[in-house]
Amino acid sequence: MSTLGIALTPKRTLLIGAGKVAAQKARVLDSLDFAYEIVAESRLDAYFESKELRLKPFEDADAEGFEVIIDATGNEHVTNRLVALKPRLHFWLNVVDVPELCDFYFSALTRRGDIQVAVSSGGSSPTLAQVIRDKIERLLPRELTSLIERLKNERKKPDRDLENLKTIAKEGVGKVFLIGCGTGYVGNLTLDALNAFELLDVALVDALVSEEIRALIPASCKVVDVSKKKGFHSKTQDEINALLLEYAKQGLVVGRLKGGDPLLFGRLGEEKQTLNAYGIEFEVINGVSSAFRSCTVSGIVPTIRDISKGVSIVSAHLRETLFNDEWIPLLRQPLHTVIVLMAHSFAKKIQDSIAKQGIDLSIPAAFVSNIDLPHQVTIVGTVANLDKMSALCSAPAVLIIGECVAHENIIPTANSGKIIYM
Repeated sequence: MSTLGIALTPKRTLLIGAGKVAAQKARVLDSLDFAYEIVAESRLDAYFESKELRLKPFEDADAEGFEVIIDATGNEHVTNRLVALKPRLHFWLNVVDVPELCDFYFSALTRRGDIQVAVSSGGSSPTLAQVIRDKIERLLPRELTSLIERLKNERKKPDRDLENLKTIAKEGVGKVFLIGCGTGYVGNLTLDALNAFELLDVALVDALVSEEIRALIPASCKVVDVSKKKGFHSKTQDEINALLLEYAKQGLVVGRLKGGDPLLFGRLGEEKQTLNAYGIEFEVINGVSSAFRSCTVSGIVPTIRDISKGVSIVSAHLRETLFNDEWIPLLRQPLHTVIVLMAHSFAKKIQDSIAKQGIDLSIPAAFVSNIDLPHQVTIVGTVANLDKMSALCSAPAVLIIGECVAHENIIPTANSGKIIYM
């Protein structure tokens, strides 16, 4: 049986039943401001507590005068009576979960102002229709009112340009997902991120996004490498911003895939500002940051009662190749842990800067390198030998400084990998 999507003008409608299934249909009718009457033997669902019902068994006379009847009783006797009455009373009938007896089906609906999207399985699988509806819902901008009004006004113009209308529509429905992909281990990828992958038309992917995670991107999705590595920039941040706009304005769903969590030194602020300035809708999806994953896999606990009461997360790297040492005075704070991202290549400079500022060089420190990879290693020592410690591992690596890194405070776990104490 094929289905035909139609816009139904208000009809005199009867809902039979007041149970859980009937409540589902009532909610749909209410969301559409569709007037209806209810006949039921009893109120079985709380949704009907505030509804006016005719509490009685269904009788043939109850069907008189109705153009649409919904049978949500699951009662074979009621269904048979309605089927027998149809030829004489000429109503449209929907028997819930019995597609072969239905003249119409309920669709899974999503609405954005005047825009309505209906998904129908022809009555065979309402659950599947709802799942697909939910996916579509994530694609649509939350606010379409201004776009609809603009298109209405453009259509009214005597010299309207259909191609221009199409361009305006595309620019208004593009969307960007700013996705944190964690440290590269698939097990740490969030469900939100995985669900977003399925929606993407284009993915702009950073170097720190692992091959395992890249393999989860649908084959139909265009992948653009926007890696930024020391000494080599395939794309500048301005170029990445331009690409986000270019693809979104084509009406595409764009994913910006970043290592770690985009909120931590991931240029998220710049990308949000760009998208917001051009009215492009975006959604941020958090990832597992290397700042805390490094602690997890190494057995280091950054806050321990009476040892560390707080944590600061900083970066040793500023724009281009500039060294950031403004955070080093934080090491004077007692009972405090400092987690330093992008520190590996600056190990000697960090060590020298700490010494220059007269800070105790015996503070425990650790480099956690290649997190969640087979060659993961943790190098434990003090800030006095950061240069030597960095030589025993490779980037990417996270530097953790504080008493929580002392040998006696580290408790390795099953995934801690190799730990070297200096």
